Amino acid sequence: MKKKKKAQTGDQAADPWISAVMLHALFILTSAGLALDLIFRQAGGVSLCPTEACQLVGEYVRIGEAGLVFMGLVFFLGLWLIYFFARRYNRAWLWGAMTLILMGALAFDGSLLGFQFAVIQEQCQLCIAVGIALLLLLILYALVRGKAFIFLAGMVVWLGGGAAGAMLEQPANSSPANYRLQDIQVLRWSGPEPEDWPRFYFFFSLHCPHCSEVLIHLALDEEAPKRYIWNFIPLDTDPGDLKKIAALRAMENLDDANPFFEILRMEQYPGVPDIEVPRDLEEQIEKARNFFRARGFRGVPLTIIEQSPGVKITLTGAENALGFLRQQGILSGTEPDD
Repeated sequence: MKKKKKAQTGDQAADPWISAVMLHALFILTSAGLALDLIFRQAGGVSLCPTEACQLVGEYVRIGEAGLVFMGLVFFLGLWLIYFFARRYNRAWLWGAMTLILMGALAFDGSLLGFQFAVIQEQCQLCIAVGIALLLLLILYALVRGKAFIFLAGMVVWLGGGAAGAMLEQPANSSPANYRLQDIQVLRWSGPEPEDWPRFYFFFSLHCPHCSEVLIHLALDEEAPKRYIWNFIPLDTDPGDLKKIAALRAMENLDDANPFFEILRMEQYPGVPDIEVPRDLEEQIEKARNFFRARGFRGVPLTIIEQSPGVKITLTGAENALGFLRQQGILSGTEPDD
């Protein structure tokens, strides 16, 4: 009788309690992070991932960026539930189900990351964070079960999925090289008597804090930036964002207003403007995104300065843009209030 009882509880005896507690904590933290991201998207249209790469990656997924996050939340909550009952009742079929589902998730995540890094060469920070969480989950689960084979099998599945994703080919129509910068016109603004050169093309996102930093400095400068022609090129494609961009485009007094301030104000707009999105606006933004990817750009803000016909300077990031604008006297040393 004693030997039989020992055989029944052998798996749990080999279960390190620290790893088991850490595995519960990992499920809680990951699920909470994904749930928080969905809440932010629903409430304010923003994501925990501040980069445009997250939205670009979401375009290649049939269910969209938000759908992918929701699917991840359902997966982690479901697997947590299976893990809870497997520890509670110690049934072989529950442990087996958890192992199979985890292996499937690793294959899915590996292929998604492989496609991102090797094909479209965009790195969604939220996807990377989820991938790290999955690898930690694999390590802790292998420790809980006391089986190194689970870890080795999981790594093989994950790397195999990554290799499969890297073997895919990006659709040819998503990166045309024949788009010209001058052909992209989303929001164009100039002062009453603008100088012919230089001309500015500012690629940004309504959810990018670094883009807002550049806009704040430009908004605070009352004179210099208004002497030039500015082309504001948002890369957002969310329906709510498109309505905000359409509202900016439809402003009758935008030419007489401070465009930098108006864009910042629209970023903070609590709801969604009641306006129809013109088809040509969607086409221009899609053209801008194709141009962005075809030229190998990786993130926003991106400022392209056309100094004269055929002479361009490309500045990536907020610091480079602000430094150049100050150096050229286009922007004063004005700093925003804390």
